[in-house]
Amino acid sequence: MKKIIILSTILLSLLLSENALAQKYRKKEVSVISFKLSINNDYRGKIDAFSSYFNEPKNKNANRVDNLIIYTAWDLISEKLRNEIGMIILPLDAYGNKFSYDVYGFPDVGINKALNKGQSKYYIKIDIEIGPEVSAKYITKSQPDSANQIIQLKDDEFKPKVTVNMTIYSDKGIIPVANCIGEANAERVLTIDKSFFDGIINSDENTDKSTLFNLLKEASRKLIISVYSNK
Repeated sequence: MKKIIILSTILLSLLLSENALAQKYRKKEVSVISFKLSINNDYRGKIDAFSSYFNEPKNKNANRVDNLIIYTAWDLISEKLRNEIGMIILPLDAYGNKFSYDVYGFPDVGINKALNKGQSKYYIKIDIEIGPEVSAKYITKSQPDSANQIIQLKDDEFKPKVTVNMTIYSDKGIIPVANCIGEANAERVLTIDKSFFDGIINSDENTDKSTLFNLLKEASRKLIISVYSNK
């Protein structure tokens, strides 16, 4: 009986803690101050080889591949921040010429300037990384009833990992109130081809496929879990 009471108390405490954290950001105005994409050097060539399938960006100085990946990632992340955390995400150009912007149209300001020029309750800085799970050229492969083997990947093979880092600042100062992270790994070695970009270059969002879209989606889901786990 005592064990049941203790377990119930722990579960209630966790629930109250999660609810309190949710209320921390719920219905609070939040502004983006930076949204960056970094692609591993060894993967850059593999991905850019399919650039012809990506739409031309409005800004001629923007990379057409990065542009579409960035906006796809932003759509996934911002939707979850709104719907699952309850943040009120302000439009990217909410502060007009008070903020500076990068070639993709995202605010690109430091937290000091944001605090000086903005009026939001919270500010977020997001960095997305696309790269190999461990090594760009080699991978540890487990074989049934045998020891792990280190194998070299072919030129068109890779095992990507997507990492989303989000730093949250409040209007009280330059020290972050939370550092959140969401990661997603491809479950197997992939042969990169046009279909890897389904959901980004087209509307095919088949969740059964190992695609960059689904990796971004999974990393975004885990990012939200990380937001809740940050006290």
